[in-house]
Amino acid sequence: MDLEAIRAELHKAVDRIVDAHADHGDGARRHAPAIDPVSVAAQGETGEWTYRWPGSGVESFHRTRWYEALGEQGKQRVRVAWARRAAWGRDDRLRAIVFHQQGGVDSTTYYPWTEFVETDDGRYAAIIPKPGRPRAQLRDGDSLPDRFGDRVVERSDALFDSITEGSSLRFVVGEADEAEMVRHGYWVATLRNRF
Repeated sequence: MDLEAIRAELHKAVDRIVDAHADHGDGARRHAPAIDPVSVAAQGETGEWTYRWPGSGVESFHRTRWYEALGEQGKQRVRVAWARRAAWGRDDRLRAIVFHQQGGVDSTTYYPWTEFVETDDGRYAAIIPKPGRPRAQLRDGDSLPDRFGDRVVERSDALFDSITEGSSLRFVVGEADEAEMVRHGYWVATLRNRF
């Protein structure tokens, strides 16, 4: 049990509650953002790495980092891996894929939980599955799950100029926010029963 990670998450939760109930001088109370029940602890960087996709070729990743994610499905070891691939009108679009390491620390079996693709303005976006139908994508007009209440969510056609009519919604983060990528991957894996 990682007591420091638990302690850090508890401090964040207490700060959110205090902020939500504090008087900000204008008489208004602020609503606390949704608390994500997944704590994420960064482990070591692992440099270059390759992954063999089922039924296809090998992909090379130029940088990777290990993370430990702890949530309702227990402690999971994941790797965030970065590569470039052709997509949406660009030959070298950067992407970060969150891979779950299945089995023990010596296992070479991985399953991709989610993928964040570089947007036209340099942010990173991942699909949001529909909670009731996790293989389908959430669309504009669908009810947004609570976990996205204080997060950036945009339509695909607002993120990629080459998509002219894309009503699917994507969760958007900055390149440095790998911990949030891991949290999203954990949530997606939970919806899709990938534990």
